[in-house]
Amino acid sequence: MSNLTLIPVGGLANRMKAIDAATSMTNELKYSLRIIWFKDKGLNCLFKELFQPIDLPYVELKEAKIFDSIVLDRPRKHNLWIPKLFQSFLFDECIYEDKATMLFYNHFDFRAWVKGKKNYLASCVYFQPNKNSHPFHIFRPIGSLQKRIDSIYQSFGNHTIGIHIRRTDNIASITESPTELFINRIQEEIAQEPNVQFYLASDSEEDKRILIEKFGKRIITSVKKTSRNSLQGMQDALVELYVLSKTKKILGSMKSSFSETAAQISGIPCELLKKTE
Repeated sequence: MSNLTLIPVGGLANRMKAIDAATSMTNELKYSLRIIWFKDKGLNCLFKELFQPIDLPYVELKEAKIFDSIVLDRPRKHNLWIPKLFQSFLFDECIYEDKATMLFYNHFDFRAWVKGKKNYLASCVYFQPNKNSHPFHIFRPIGSLQKRIDSIYQSFGNHTIGIHIRRTDNIASITESPTELFINRIQEEIAQEPNVQFYLASDSEEDKRILIEKFGKRIITSVKKTSRNSLQGMQDALVELYVLSKTKKILGSMKSSFSETAAQISGIPCELLKKTE
């Protein structure tokens, strides 16, 4: 029987993409899938602190323990590449995140690669298309977070547009999707629909301040500071992701999987704003 160990890598949206791709393949091929969820500086909280358990046959999700860090973590400089030694004995083949991304863009057939083998995959991309018409349906926020999502959504008017402005360490989003592009688009949307509101999700307190000062009560947003290195910060990010998914459409940032994932959750349009030379 085919067996895959998946290590989802990166931030929240990236991990959701990798898990959704793997579980979609599991449903189709009926292979055994084991997902190991590691806490790190990119996402410093447990899966169970964000989502309810994944309820699918053939799928096991495990929060990483010390043993898993030694044996199943991605081989890197900080762990002296020691896990690679164990993985060479435990698995038929291993693909790590950089190679997985390259293979994804070259249309590699991961389904064929999994069949009949015991393999290891670390990924931060949607490495295999999900044939399900409702992507990410396996993810269900825990009750306390769902209540927060519903509370914010209930404050929406009849025409609420989502805005996601990505900053901090994402150089591409900063340079290709500057704040003035969002200001211009907001003005265009107001001209078309005077009663329009905007739900703003951003990791930039400065951008939130600018838009609130300029557009006032049209901007719905959280004043909390987001941080990947805290449980509260990651839970706030999850709430923002799902609230964005409940808007009419999303105006997002280039090279940010967060914008696109929010749109894919509920199948709404997503336009990534890009500066033209």
